[in-house]
Amino acid sequence: MTKMTDTVQSGSVAITTKDAVQGHTDEVEKVEKHGEENKQLDAIKENEKRQNEQNIELKKVDQKKQVDENTNMNKVESKMKDASVGEIIAENMKEKVNKVNKENVDDNHNDVDPKVKKNKQNRQKTRDSIKLEHNNIEMPPLKQEHGNISPRPPQQDQDNLAKPDTAQKYNNKNSRQKESSFIKEVKMEARKAEATMLSVAKPLPPPPKKKMKKSIFISYSPDAGFLERKFVVETTKQLKENNLSEDIWFDKDEKNTDSPIWFSLRMEAVERCRAAVLIISESYLNCPVSVYEAKTVLERQKADPNSITILTVLYSSSEDMEIPKAFTPLYSNIIDLTSQAIAKLSLAEKSSIAVGNLMETLDRIATMNVPPQPKTPEEEFTGDYKKKKICQWSNNDLQEWLFKLGIKEFYRQSLAEYMVDGFLLMSMTDQDMINHLQVDSRVVRKKVMQHILATLDKEHKLNDNWHLRSRTQRSRPNCVYLVYDPADVRLAQNLKQDLLKKGLQVIHHQKLGQSKDEFLSLNGPHMAAATYVLVLLTDATTGSPFVFHEVLFADWLGKKLVTAMFKNTWPTLRPVLKAILGECPSVDFETKMYTESMDVLEHHIKPLRSVAGVVLEQSYLNKMAEGLKPLGVLANANASSGSTYEWPNGEEEDAKVFISYQWDMQSRVEDIRHNLETNGYSCWADISPATLTRGHSSMSTRSVVSANATEAAIETLQSQIQRTMKTAIVVICCITPKYMQSDNCIKDLTLAETLKKPIIPLMLRFCPAWPPEGAPAQVRKILARHSSIDLSNDKLYKQNLSQVVERIKKATNPQK
Repeated sequence: MTKMTDTVQSGSVAITTKDAVQGHTDEVEKVEKHGEENKQLDAIKENEKRQNEQNIELKKVDQKKQVDENTNMNKVESKMKDASVGEIIAENMKEKVNKVNKENVDDNHNDVDPKVKKNKQNRQKTRDSIKLEHNNIEMPPLKQEHGNISPRPPQQDQDNLAKPDTAQKYNNKNSRQKESSFIKEVKMEARKAEATMLSVAKPLPPPPKKKMKKSIFISYSPDAGFLERKFVVETTKQLKENNLSEDIWFDKDEKNTDSPIWFSLRMEAVERCRAAVLIISESYLNCPVSVYEAKTVLERQKADPNSITILTVLYSSSEDMEIPKAFTPLYSNIIDLTSQAIAKLSLAEKSSIAVGNLMETLDRIATMNVPPQPKTPEEEFTGDYKKKKICQWSNNDLQEWLFKLGIKEFYRQSLAEYMVDGFLLMSMTDQDMINHLQVDSRVVRKKVMQHILATLDKEHKLNDNWHLRSRTQRSRPNCVYLVYDPADVRLAQNLKQDLLKKGLQVIHHQKLGQSKDEFLSLNGPHMAAATYVLVLLTDATTGSPFVFHEVLFADWLGKKLVTAMFKNTWPTLRPVLKAILGECPSVDFETKMYTESMDVLEHHIKPLRSVAGVVLEQSYLNKMAEGLKPLGVLANANASSGSTYEWPNGEEEDAKVFISYQWDMQSRVEDIRHNLETNGYSCWADISPATLTRGHSSMSTRSVVSANATEAAIETLQSQIQRTMKTAIVVICCITPKYMQSDNCIKDLTLAETLKKPIIPLMLRFCPAWPPEGAPAQVRKILARHSSIDLSNDKLYKQNLSQVVERIKKATNPQK
């Protein structure tokens, strides 16, 4: 039993010893294996270190490439339009190959370094692959961006790097990754080039269609009141609903009423249209803009009856409304809305009547026949009204503005039902709000009107409203603005120097700009500082856009226009310029001596108060007045042929009574003339334009030279006096001490005696003896044959004025 136990114990010891030896052997093997693994790890670390150095070098190279690519990208893009995708790719690859070759040349000097030698071998393989890819290029989707560094070898391959074959295989794989990265870079550039070419190759959008000229012009008075404007808006709206939306030119719909060139745009539209609808009213005949439009269409019709069709709508009339004789052709085919039956109708009904009569003619003239575009519903209360001017507000903008003011919905709804927008708001008055909009609250009306004025005041200060500020700018005395075409710059400079010598300030345009808006914005404020605007009329003036826009802007500013006619180009002048300049005074530089014409121009701009120590003589004044005539009269007198000029207001009737007087009694003479004309006797008197009432034919002003344009509307003074006295039946002379000493007295009485005209002396200042003492002998001899009528005071004037009428009646009907 004991032996068996010993045997078992010895056996277990032996087994334990054997296991210990085996374990030691395993530990030794593990140590050896661990040593080999350490060597492999060292080799891997060495490779990684070498790889990192190569990656750093590659990264520097890539950065340099990126800079070069950015530099060359502009070159590539500049060639996109003229080169195909293949040509661009080939050129890029050629540049890459040349770059690699250059690097190889540099490497020949560094073959000693094994790293550089190995990089050289890799680049050689890359060059070969580029040549291979050049023959057959594919463009697969790119999965990594340019400039990525080769990835670290995966963990499962590290154990295989201990073997030489595995290490070589990894290096080859790494080299292929470098090559693939370079190829992908080239392919990416090719794809970018192709994408750019495709974007360039897209068909360009068609050029915008040229806007057709609108053939129908709506002419109305810009100074019209609320109801008249509403009628114009409603009539235009109904016309557009009858497929004339693209044929009608209406400044409100063109959205240019706030533009500095608004006046020019209206006048250009008048010259281009094939039909004009004139909405006549008392306001129309008193507004210069609408009057110019009427004169322009009449001038066009006179030159070519087939060039324009004129349609007239008589909206309103009054007993005091005087229609110029020149406008008589407008009433030949008129739509009268002033009859008793039509006057009782509503505004919409009147518009329907007018549209019904107009459409018969406008249907034949319209060229496009396009229905109006349906309006998209506006979003409520967007705040857009804050970005617009009042004249551009829509109905919705006005409603939002009223809501912000705190106006009750009842009143807002009243304006909405009447379709009031910014265009109508500009002409609305307190009385309109009461009568037509049912705004019975005085507080609401006052609040609305005050905020309108405040908003307009803010708009007045905006930069693009410089023209409104120019209109209120105070002009400098004796300051002249020259209007001329750039082709006449030498003539303008010479004239400027002569005017400066006469003590006048002279300014003119300095820059032409790139558009008519810019041209006026650069020179308009300078024009506003002048009192007179002198227009040089030459061959270059007729077709000059600069002269056209400056003349219209000067007239809109209210400047006094004067024309210096160096060349009679009246027949070829634009109709609008004829309408504006036709009645403006003009100085003849074409047929008169230059020095004489300069004296006339100087006297008109800067009248002399005295001449060489003596009181202004009548002969000097007559000479100055004779040299200043309306452009239409002057041009017609100098032209051998061409269009004739009609006198202002179309009136040059033969007067039955010629009144001779001295201007110190002008007001009394005006009363006498008015009473005689009331009794049916037309009179001609030397009435100053300052007191001349509109519509009379008494337009001679030989006593006082004025700057007013009406003063210039006379023929040669002496011939005018002779012709008028020759056609007159009786001559009235107004006796005063100054009259007896004047040239008027001697000339007029001598001419009346020569023509054997009956003379009626009126004593406006008491004379103790008859004929008056102190008069020239020739005058006393003539007056001695005629008895006088005493009108020297108010009592005698009222008492004896009837005797004047009786004496004239006897002179006109001698048999009775």
